[in-house]
Amino acid sequence: MRALRKGQAAIFNITQDIHGEARIVERAFGIGASALADAVALIGEQRELQPA
Repeated sequence: MRALRKGQAAIFNITQDIHGEARIVERAFGIGASALADAVALIGEQRELQPA
């Protein structure tokens, strides 16, 4: 928890936004999806946004 407050966990924030910070907290306390599930969802979103 102290590392989160000091900003030392910022390197794990893939998207560099508030959603990324929420994912870090969820993972730290075991209340959210796993990192692998997050990565797959993020890649899927990026592929949908790319023009065909």
